[in-house]
Amino acid sequence: MTAKSAKEALQAIRREIVDPAPLIEHPVVQARLKGELSLDQLRAIELQHYYEAIYFSTFVLNTVKNCNDDMKARKWMAENWVEEATGDDDHATLILRVLDALGVPRKRAEEVEPTPGLVAWHEILEGLTGRGSFVEGVAALWIGEPEYPPIASALHKAYRDIYHVDEAGLATYKVHAEHDAGHGMNEESVILKYVEADSSLLPKIRRAARDAYSAYIFSFDGYWQAATGRREF
Repeated sequence: MTAKSAKEALQAIRREIVDPAPLIEHPVVQARLKGELSLDQLRAIELQHYYEAIYFSTFVLNTVKNCNDDMKARKWMAENWVEEATGDDDHATLILRVLDALGVPRKRAEEVEPTPGLVAWHEILEGLTGRGSFVEGVAALWIGEPEYPPIASALHKAYRDIYHVDEAGLATYKVHAEHDAGHGMNEESVILKYVEADSSLLPKIRRAARDAYSAYIFSFDGYWQAATGRREF
């Protein structure tokens, strides 16, 4: 495929999967943006968010480990992993700071048990990135990361202006608003390279992206389950 036709094919896959169910319209996002949840419910959500952050970096690392013969693609994915999992501002630590600002003891974060939605998210993403092919694993990350910046930006504003969470604790939402688009661009560059060389990969990429997007919805369902105490999907 040409670079243009490959990009158009990926855009069509994204629109097919994302447009019917934008993540920003999930009830657990909208309830926070409208100030409908209590601080205790925010605490329950952010504990699940911490669980999610601990393991998301392992999914990125899975793609790095699965890329044995393409050093350029491996480097792109390794750059994503470094931002997720290393340094003083790794993504899990940033969420601990949200929990600090909300008055949640760190011991509670260390002991958090995932809700059913987060269990489903974990199993699907581990399967796609750890046991699927390299390009399928990257597709599983690519479908989600570019959708998150507007959510993070809106939540940053809501946490600050509605819930009056201290600004120092909200770095995670600023970081995701700024960085996830770049991660998505790296992932798209990887996929485009493979699709241009072999267009027969598109059905596998579509299936992986579709299943991964379901997993991201399940993770938001898991937040809702934590906030409400109801086992709803």
